[in-house]
Formats: sequence, structure tokens, C-alpha cells
Amino acid sequence: MTRFDRLIFSEILSLTMVILAILSTVMFLFRLLSLTDYLVLTQDGIFSLLMFVIFVIPNIFKLTLPLSLLFASAIVVVRMSGDRESEAWMASGVSIYRFCRAPFALGVVFAIIAAASALIMEPYARQQWRKFKWMHARKGVEALLENRLREKTFVSDLFQGGSNKIALYVDRIERNRSSFKGVFLGINGDKGEGDSQILTAESGQLIKDTTTGSYDYVFELRNGRLHQPLGSGSWNVISFDNFKISLVNMFQKQFEIGQFDANDMRSYYPEMYVDELRKLRERSDWGANQRSVRDHTFFYEQIVVPLSCLFFPVIGVCLGLQDPRRKASFAYLGLLVIVFLFYALIMLGQQLAVKFVLEPEVSLYLPLLSIFALMIGVLTWRLRHPPSTPFLEFVAQEYRTLSSALRRRNV
Repeated sequence: MTRFDRLIFSEILSLTMVILAILSTVMFLFRLLSLTDYLVLTQDGIFSLLMFVIFVIPNIFKLTLPLSLLFASAIVVVRMSGDRESEAWMASGVSIYRFCRAPFALGVVFAIIAAASALIMEPYARQQWRKFKWMHARKGVEALLENRLREKTFVSDLFQGGSNKIALYVDRIERNRSSFKGVFLGINGDKGEGDSQILTAESGQLIKDTTTGSYDYVFELRNGRLHQPLGSGSWNVISFDNFKISLVNMFQKQFEIGQFDANDMRSYYPEMYVDELRKLRERSDWGANQRSVRDHTFFYEQIVVPLSCLFFPVIGVCLGLQDPRRKASFAYLGLLVIVFLFYALIMLGQQLAVKFVLEPEVSLYLPLLSIFALMIGVLTWRLRHPPSTPFLEFVAQEYRTLSSALRRRNV
């Protein structure tokens, strides 16, 4: 690595770290707002906060690494252009390829880190977070059974916080506190009529289930009825002899934190995830199952975002090389447009797949091919024209040249 390569490599790396810290902190604070209720209810706020930090950092790094590298590459080269340092280097024989070589090498390193964060660290963090939530949910159930459950008393708002309101009533509690008579359980959900239901049973028993390796409290109801409201105002009533409810799962679902708890497949490592995707494609309802398509597009997003680290540094360098007499605001505006277009293309590909307009692979190829084409375009722009030529003028010139060539060919 030459002196020039070391110079530009070190400056972009140091500035990338600063921007990465700022963007990651801002994103973390926004994510933290969704955890407020959970921190209050666990009564173990510091440890819960630490676990949440470990949980969200891989997801945040996956998003902020490419953006930090893009902005750092452009800012460093803009400063060099403003000080006419870039003109001096180019006059001494440094080509555009030399300007892009060290940032591209840095992009390769960051792409590997971002991919490891998205495909390895993020699934691991999701698994640990799920275990952590399970332990806290179990503690909440144990505290409920020990302190709040009484005979002939409604325990309303059974699990405070969360989206569902749950009430429990028992007519009689046996001495062992694991057998009950006259049980009423009401669940009022806010996600739709299917989430609300009432269960009544002649008797019930609390069972400590250890079959899963991490023990659970199962509420087993006997000889009862399940009442579910219908949209027409009537009720659907189902009789049952035996009905089991996982109290730990019920408590845990009260504290789902946005997208992080939305899908169990997101906690799979790549090999297992790919195997599950293959099984989904073999299902008969594959062509009409939006959930399966979303699983595909999420996995492709985990690949696309890290790979953008390969293209963003070159784009940033090419945008940063400009005439020192021009304002740098045009370069920064171009960066914002590129970021917007990149994530807009990701979302467009996902929507086209979810609406069954195109195959799910469109969410993989559309943003990658588009950002690659943009990199080739801005690199060609800088190779053919001096920094004083704006990008739009370059596009217009290329369009006129191509049109003239086509007209001559037709003649």
C-alpha cells in the first residue's frame, strides 16, 4: 500500500468510525423508546437495558455501516477537493482508480463485518433475547401465582402493559395452590376480533412442564367452554374437555418489541434459514402465502445491505471529486438521493414480491444491480470528464452521443 493509499484509507476509516457512532446512537435511542414498558415491568431495568443493547446492536450495525462508509468517503474527498489536494495528487499521476482503490478495500472489510453482523450475530442476539424474555416472563408468572391470585377475586389486567388485557377469576383454590374450581379467563385483544376470547371451566390445574428443557407453567382447564366474538355481534361457543394454556407464553407476548419478535425464522442461521425457505417453496400454497414471501425478502435484505458496502465507497469518492469552486452541498444532496433510492428500491422489490407481481428474488437483484449500475455510471463520469463537469451534464452528453450513433446507424 502506497503513501497515498494509507492516507486516504486512514482518513476514511477514522471518519467512518465517528459517523458510525453517531448514527448508531441515534438509531438505538429510537429503538429504546419501544422498550420503556418492558423496562418498567421487569423491575430489573439495568440488566434488561444491557441485554437490549446486545440484542439490537447487530441489527443497527448492519444498517449504519454502509451509510457511514458512503458519507465518510464523500466527505474526505470533498475536503481534499476544497483544499485542491486532489488536484495536486491527480497532477502527479494519481488516477481515479487509485482514488477508489483504498476505499474499495475498506468497503470489502466492512461488507464482511456487516454480513457477519446480519447473518450470524443478529440471529444469535435474537435467540438470546428470546431466552431472556422467557426467564422474565416465568418470573412474572411465579410472582402472580404467589402474591396476586386469590379465591373469589377478579385479578384484572393480569399482565400489566402490552397489547392484550387479561383477567382471571377462580372460585376456589386448593391447598396445594395448583388445583382450582370455577375458572374464568377473559382476554381482550386490540389486534382484531380473533384475539378476544372468554374461557370458563369447571376445574383447572397448574402444571409445571419441563419437556422443553426450559420449564413452563401450563394452565390446564377441564370441562369448559371457549367463547369467541364474531363480527356480526354473535358469539362462537366451543365446548372442550381439556384445554392447555402456556402462562409463560401468554405473559411473554405482552412485550413483543416491534419487528424484533415478529418472526421466529429471523433467529435462524443462514444454513437453517435457507433450508426453511426451500421447504416453504415446496408447499402447495407458496404462490399465495404472503408470510412465506416476506421470509424470503427479509433474508435477501440481510444480503443486499451488507453488499452495498462494496459500491458505496466508490460512489462517495466519485461524488466527492469536484471543482473546488462549486459548493459541496451538491455532493451531499447526491448522497441523500442515493441513500433514498437504494432503500426505496429494496422496499419496492419487497412489495412487488409480496403482491406476487414478481418472484421474491427481485428484492435481491433490483437494488444490487441498480447500485452497481450507478457505481459504473459515476465512475465512467469521473474517468471521462474533469471535476468541473456536473453529473447531469455528463448524462446529457452521453445521451446525445448515443442518439447520434443510432441515427447514423439507421441511415
